[in-house]
Amino acid sequence: MRYPETENIKIKTFFDACNEMIQGRFILSDIKISKILKAIANSEVLYNLFAEVLSDFKFKEEFENAKTSSKVNGGYFSVPENDEKVIALVFCILLEVDNQKMNLQTFVNDYFYSPEGYNISYSNFALSVLVPFKNAVLNILGCNEDGTLLEEEEEEVLEEDEEEEPNTREKILFANLTMSLNELLSVIMRSKINDEQKEELRIIIEAMFEAIELEHLTIINALTIPLEHMIGKNKQVKFYYNDFKECLVQFYYN
Repeated sequence: MRYPETENIKIKTFFDACNEMIQGRFILSDIKISKILKAIANSEVLYNLFAEVLSDFKFKEEFENAKTSSKVNGGYFSVPENDEKVIALVFCILLEVDNQKMNLQTFVNDYFYSPEGYNISYSNFALSVLVPFKNAVLNILGCNEDGTLLEEEEEEVLEEDEEEEPNTREKILFANLTMSLNELLSVIMRSKINDEQKEELRIIIEAMFEAIELEHLTIINALTIPLEHMIGKNKQVKFYYNDFKECLVQFYYN
């Protein structure tokens, strides 16, 4: 089964709107949310998907369940593991913001606050809420971000007998992540941080290196929480940490 070309374009518009909000900052977020909601309404495939996952969905109950007593994934709010529930929950949050029943800035500050400023708080929100939302839609539709079904792509590869190296882009991103971590560790070891903290930071980063070898992004994301906390406002190290985080965010760009 293939989506009509017109649907491919509409699905791509949706993922472009998601990426725009993930990559951006709080500024003009109301417009970005409107783009996402409009893209859903304009696509028959997306509209049917969202109608299905929202059937019998209890927003208030699931929203309360998503609140956590300990910090997880950059904040005190963790989306469900089930793809259908992720889609329904995040859609309802975006709809509440669009209808001005929820203030996005307050929500981000309440559940994803970072002492490093609102941009980092927003980044925590994007990685913890928007990225799982986008990935859940991709998983259920079984397509890539331009609307092409993955089965269709595999068939084309077989037909053309292409033997391209799989996941080439991810390999490059993991290599970049490794280089940025090496630079970060080197700076930490040369900094004025006390020896005990240096050792703790080294252990965290070594664990990240192991997660990179496994290509396990969930573990890497989880380890950024204690890493960011320990680095704090150390200006000597912060620049290199931000470079590492930018490399990590690249995984979620199309």
